[in-house]
Amino acid sequence: MASFQEYLQDEGYEKLKEARKYVEELSLDDPDDEPYRSLYKGREIYKDVRRTLKRYQDKRQVGEEYPFILAVLELKLGENYVSTDEKSAGEEHLQKALEKMEDYKLTKKGMGIYQDAVNQMGILFTGRQKPEEALNYFRQSEQLYVDYKNLLGGAPCMVNEYLSPPTDDLDQLEFDRAKSLESTYTHTLFYFAQVYQQLGKADVSAQYIHHTLQRQLDSHDLDPLDWSLHAATLSQYYMTERNFNMSRHCLASAEVIFQQVEANNVNCPDEMKEKVNQAKADIQRCWVKYGLGLLEYSREKLLRGDSEITETETTDEVNTSTDNTTGSAQSERSVTPKSQSASDSHNQDNNLDESLSEENASIAAGDDKVNDPEDTETEKNDTDNQSVKGDKPSDSNEVNDQSDKVTENDREAGNVENEIQGNDNINKGDEVVAEDEDDEEKKKLEAEKQRNIERAKQINERFNLEVTHHEEKISDKHLANFEEARVIFLLIKKWIEDAKQFYKFDMHCTDYVSIVQDQSLSFKFLSFFELDLERQCKMHKRRVDMLTEILKELSLQHYLLICRQLMFEIADTYSTMMDLKLAILESSGEAVRPTPHHVKKMNILISESIKYYQEYLNTLKGGKPVYPNEFPENDVRPGLIAMFCIGRLFSKFLAGEVQTRLLNIKKSKDCYQFVVDYCKRNPSAVALIPSELEICQEMVQLLPAKMERIRIQSEM
Repeated sequence: MASFQEYLQDEGYEKLKEARKYVEELSLDDPDDEPYRSLYKGREIYKDVRRTLKRYQDKRQVGEEYPFILAVLELKLGENYVSTDEKSAGEEHLQKALEKMEDYKLTKKGMGIYQDAVNQMGILFTGRQKPEEALNYFRQSEQLYVDYKNLLGGAPCMVNEYLSPPTDDLDQLEFDRAKSLESTYTHTLFYFAQVYQQLGKADVSAQYIHHTLQRQLDSHDLDPLDWSLHAATLSQYYMTERNFNMSRHCLASAEVIFQQVEANNVNCPDEMKEKVNQAKADIQRCWVKYGLGLLEYSREKLLRGDSEITETETTDEVNTSTDNTTGSAQSERSVTPKSQSASDSHNQDNNLDESLSEENASIAAGDDKVNDPEDTETEKNDTDNQSVKGDKPSDSNEVNDQSDKVTENDREAGNVENEIQGNDNINKGDEVVAEDEDDEEKKKLEAEKQRNIERAKQINERFNLEVTHHEEKISDKHLANFEEARVIFLLIKKWIEDAKQFYKFDMHCTDYVSIVQDQSLSFKFLSFFELDLERQCKMHKRRVDMLTEILKELSLQHYLLICRQLMFEIADTYSTMMDLKLAILESSGEAVRPTPHHVKKMNILISESIKYYQEYLNTLKGGKPVYPNEFPENDVRPGLIAMFCIGRLFSKFLAGEVQTRLLNIKKSKDCYQFVVDYCKRNPSAVALIPSELEICQEMVQLLPAKMERIRIQSEM
């Protein structure tokens, strides 16, 4: 009987080559009705080769390569099953690969196989939403990399070496091995980012993504288009942390790398040209977010009158515009290309860049209270692509946690040592072994602590690129007046126009609406810096015009979430215009009475605001004539806020007739009463609107007395 090496040379390697082609190439073009056709064919070939190789299990017929190629086949089958959503079967094969390589994980021949299998197990548990288990696997992978580099040096054999005939070019082989080792470790860093994302540790996740991008840049092992998108989306994390210097640097770096993309794809196919144009538009939208964030930050600083605000100070309006009483939301939408989840693990080397975009996009979002229609739907979808919300533990907290672990282990090690010394029945050899194990564990913990410290430092390290030209285009400092704000506003306007070149209403409806909402938000922020109240009104009128135009074109049935957002924002904008008109009248002095034209204008603004708030509330009825006893969990706050605002608006009508005034006050009281009654039926809602509820309770008591006074005065 021929040896297994002869079998591989004669036909095995050719079959494995065919299997890889099915899995890595042909599967990309499988039809929608048979999405796994090529993966299934590749699987059968892997199984066929494995069955044949198992016939050579007699040790006299196998060599030292035998256990490794069997482990590789188990690894490939595991990846294949996971890729076809057969997770349990995939886990079994991956576990077999780990078992076969357990004794070889710190050898040149086995380390690469073991590391890939550990990473795949981590990816599997990440996809199952079990971050703690996934984190353990990725820590094993990282420790294996560190131990191998420290103990053995060089680079281990690559997994795919066992699937093809040996090469004679040893220099190239060693180069490829070293590149593969570092590339796999870079993947591991990214997988850490995904897990910490699931654990809600945005800052730690950002550290790993930043480190991943830095390693790709330093090694020149990157796809320029993907890298530029990842850097642009990562900038939004820094923006939410109010670190505008790093946010601008990431965007400028993205611009520099993207220039390579444009230079290399002048005469590219239409499909690639489409991808490049979309990437360009996405980067422009990230710049828009940066500009909006800077305007918002400057507004908040001026409102508070602070002389010093740290760049990392966070707010509730990280990527949104949300007023505490109106709940209007404009820019919570993340600007990121679609990407593949880490659970789609087959062909992992090519999928890292695609997956990074989704991760950076999640990081780009902030932690906002539920106070608008967009928040309600966003939180519903947070289980899919959580936007890294919640209190963000700082880098130092992560390091301190590790330090506490080290200290605790030190104490435990000391206790164990004292117990050993006090026990005369334990021989000295066992004592030495215990001490060595404790020392080794402490060294590993100390090494992990040091790596965390280094990553925390790297979060603010700039990429090794010349980006001054792009950074000088826009400030990273707070804006003090209208002229400075107008410069940013005009840049935002240009970026929005550029983004609209790709994202058109007919082809990309959701994205187009999102861009228009950002445009509306830019007018809102700019109006804050404008001292002339009439000019402020005109800016808000622009907002109403652009938003109502979009709303008219949308189907409520198909775009319910977007329509709710627009209704709420339009209502809020009309309310703001009413307040401005009232302020203009008050500034004219008490001697100046409003003209009929002013009265009509004020009442129209109030009516329009009530109209759109009511349209929003009608969407919560679910097609029924009355409101439900309890709104859906994520619709409670925005629904009650809308009712509260309607109550306030009815009290603002300028009416001369007594009956009209009494009717408006009664409608106002009914709205306040609705909020009070709802909170009585549903006590959990009280915590969502504490200040508004207090006002409603007061108004319910005061308005009847006011109505009575009006009646009495009218009869006199």
